[in-house]
Amino acid sequence: MFYSRHTLFFVLALSAAALCSCDDDTASMGIYDGNDGISSATESFNITSRTVELGRVVASTSKSYLGLVRDPETGCDIKAEFLAQFHTFENYTLPDRSLLVKDDDGLVVADSSEIRLYFTDYFGDADNPMKLAVYELDRNNVMREDWTYYSDLSTTDYIPADAQPIATKVFTVEDYTLDDSERTSSSHYKNVRIILPTEYGSNILRAAVETPQYFTDSWQFMRHVCPGFAFTLQSGRGTMLTLDVGAMNIFFRYADAEKDTIYDGIARFAATPEVIQTTSIKNSDLASLVSDSQPYTWLKSPAGLATELTLPEVYAGHENDSISQARVIITRYNSSVQTEYALDAPSSVLLVEKDEMDEFFEQRKVADAKTAYTTALSTSYNTYTFSNISRMLSHLHHKKLTGMAEEGLTAAQWEAAHPDWNKAVLVPVVVKTVTNQSTGAVSQISVTHDFSLSSTRLVGGTKPISLDIIYSHYSTAE
Repeated sequence: MFYSRHTLFFVLALSAAALCSCDDDTASMGIYDGNDGISSATESFNITSRTVELGRVVASTSKSYLGLVRDPETGCDIKAEFLAQFHTFENYTLPDRSLLVKDDDGLVVADSSEIRLYFTDYFGDADNPMKLAVYELDRNNVMREDWTYYSDLSTTDYIPADAQPIATKVFTVEDYTLDDSERTSSSHYKNVRIILPTEYGSNILRAAVETPQYFTDSWQFMRHVCPGFAFTLQSGRGTMLTLDVGAMNIFFRYADAEKDTIYDGIARFAATPEVIQTTSIKNSDLASLVSDSQPYTWLKSPAGLATELTLPEVYAGHENDSISQARVIITRYNSSVQTEYALDAPSSVLLVEKDEMDEFFEQRKVADAKTAYTTALSTSYNTYTFSNISRMLSHLHHKKLTGMAEEGLTAAQWEAAHPDWNKAVLVPVVVKTVTNQSTGAVSQISVTHDFSLSSTRLVGGTKPISLDIIYSHYSTAE
């Protein structure tokens, strides 16, 4: 049977009145009936919305991004470059110096060295050529573990002045330097292979045998041996890589104890979550999409556009009532362009109080169903649904009352002094969860800004969004 949205909400309200339990996180809220001294009422309000630029965002992601693409729907360019440190195992050691192959001057020498950037996902044309440049980071300005890095980071701030690239590479997603059998194999892990100067690898090997104290941990390694690299884009447009991990491989040879057999060895250092990886994002022409005269708003990532909601005052005339359910359904428009390179809509979004947004990401919080909620896109209905934001509405209302009392202001005066008091922001995010194997309960472990390419228009702007509320009124029994 098909229900319209308003009919379905009425059915839910009637169903809720017949139940005896209450769950703030489900669409059907339990409310006692009038015979038990509790009555219910429903009411709808309008939410106004507008597009806002996110500006810089916290760039704490487990993946890095590299490329330059144009959103075909908006014409906006998105450019991504990144910085990466490389991790060493604690107390990393090589074979004894006497066993390592050396050059004519008796110095330990590498056979070759390289960086590989591994990826599974990408956007764009697999045959499109792109050119990158790799710079060693400034040893006197090493990225710090106790800092928060943002998406507006400038890669040049971490490269020594007048530095030249240590390597360059022209690449395509499909690596046609490989045999077809290897390139198309199911076990092949796509990667960009960057050849480093052999001397660079030799210097790291020499440091390992001459100053082993610099290989006790990654902190020492990054400050005395290899501070990391900046991966910048020199030319090309039409491809964006989502990089899973990077690895620096140094190939060398060594002998066995009797020195009658020579073996091949690899010293490997990886860009992993144990060390810093941070992506720099540059968006063009976002300001042209910020308009108050359209019946829609935008969501765009990475570090792009968000939708700001102005929530209504829902307690006027209901001062003695409680809110059992407050549901918001936000519908998205399908893309206005038909092309294989149209960007997908964000798969998950965060609704967070505007005043709490920066702190939420900087302190790496998760949704608490009070000041912040997450939900996923329903591909069946093309909507983002927040089934019950009653605790957010209650929190904002009581914050207002407390503020009025503390500052000695009327409601109008306090709202004028705190214009964002009832604002919330809808932001594209990546939500990671863990499931308790004993209970089956699912808990969030992280909510971070989405750095993948996404874009969509939402019903809003000049067209209000509906907020549907079920109130409960507790009567005193006679």
